Amino acid sequence: MVLVLVFAVLANVQNLTPEQASLVALAKSAISAEVQHTSLPSPSAHDGPKAVFVTIESSGKILGCRGDLRPRTKSLEEEVVLEARGAAQHDPRYAPLKLSQLKNYLVTVTIVDHLEPLSDISQLKPEDGLVLESGDRKGVVLPWEGKDPRTRLSWAYKKAGVPPGSGGTLYRLIAERFRG
Repeated sequence: MVLVLVFAVLANVQNLTPEQASLVALAKSAISAEVQHTSLPSPSAHDGPKAVFVTIESSGKILGCRGDLRPRTKSLEEEVVLEARGAAQHDPRYAPLKLSQLKNYLVTVTIVDHLEPLSDISQLKPEDGLVLESGDRKGVVLPWEGKDPRTRLSWAYKKAGVPPGSGGTLYRLIAERFRG
């Protein structure tokens, strides 16, 4: 049954490498399992650990997003399952997904490569993410989340929960992003 679901999900993923399509299918399987309260998928492949964000959206509206700048599991695949589960039911900013929402939705997987210090936000491109560190607080704006650097900086302050203009360090977030 799970194998049929994976093939059905893969059939709907276009223009992705086989590895990317597999990670999108894994995220969707984890989302479905979390919402239906069934067993989470157990990945067969185990690439090295990488930090991941998983975003769920429908009709251009975000339904959930979870992730971290550092991996918390032993593999990329386990990280995708963990963050997909969190995005589906455990994002405090959004209501938990309902069964009816599993029909038409997109999943974006963002795999963090590295952070680069950023001294001038005007250098920020839409395909770059933005991270603001202020004390022990962090605000993460993922790649393609908005285009205007000033708006993205405003969002980073808001996500970090610190007043705009507060002291902090900015980083360009370099990541691979794909959706299906």
